[in-house]
Amino acid sequence: MKTLLLADWGKPFYQRLRRKYPRETFVEAYSAADILREIPDADAVFGYLTKEQFAAARKLKWLQTLDAGMEGVFNHIPEIAETPVVISNARGAGAPQIGEHGLALILHFARGIHEFARLQRQHTWDQDNGLNMVQMIHGKTVGIVGFGKSGKEIGWRCKAMGMNVIAVDKQPVDGDPILDHVWPIDRLNELLTQADYVVITVPYTPQNENMIGAKELGLMKKTARLIVTSRGRIVEHKALVAALKEGRIAGAGLDAVIKEPLPADNELWDLPNVIITPHVAGNSPELDERTFAIFEENFGRYLAGQPLVNVVDKHLRY
Repeated sequence: MKTLLLADWGKPFYQRLRRKYPRETFVEAYSAADILREIPDADAVFGYLTKEQFAAARKLKWLQTLDAGMEGVFNHIPEIAETPVVISNARGAGAPQIGEHGLALILHFARGIHEFARLQRQHTWDQDNGLNMVQMIHGKTVGIVGFGKSGKEIGWRCKAMGMNVIAVDKQPVDGDPILDHVWPIDRLNELLTQADYVVITVPYTPQNENMIGAKELGLMKKTARLIVTSRGRIVEHKALVAALKEGRIAGAGLDAVIKEPLPADNELWDLPNVIITPHVAGNSPELDERTFAIFEENFGRYLAGQPLVNVVDKHLRY
């Protein structure tokens, strides 16, 4: 079996793979020319292919991607959905980090950290306003839209902080031990009306684009905050800006936005009730090891003829 290894950050891990499977053929290919030369007889790929490279992949049976988001694959190679090629992704590799980041954004708002940072830059000690600003998250409700691995990592952390956790998902999902029931997606509106913090962890698909629009934002409490850790295109940009500027929601913590990098002239930058981080929620020094570990496990499963983890439904696109 010939496997192409396309991620240059994986170099420290590839010798481990060769030692574990000495009879298998592993080829590192980092340039477009090298990939195109090696792909025709490759059985498996760890990384991403271009449309031209995929067209040349005559023997390809399995593609393991490097992260959870799948829009890149299906946007560049839509025809892959109609082939027998199995796709698996790295869903879950960044989930604990996303859990920490999501909770950090919630705490940032609750304890007024963004406002205190602004006052610090002004050398201002404003205890009176500060006492009115800080809140507890204990007893508050977090509503998680998309209860996959990242949603669960946020959910159990919020529950440990004494929050009430509710969630919706398009698929039947077991919420145990975090919550008794994961609601179906048709109860999204109910979640929006109840939550003090609405957290978006649902994956991007064309069907999910703009699923949170003016109507949905209008259902949220005026005191509620929106936290986005998956994809910015889940939330309709103009509707979000309007809701924030008009005070129809209290704020937004955005790790993902409509266009990345966010243009310097985008008005989100200057809204005082917005916290922006540059799509780093899933990152940490441990991410590469965790991503490679998923591929390593799947490689062993593939050789043994066992079911792979994180297999992507090519028609649902996640």
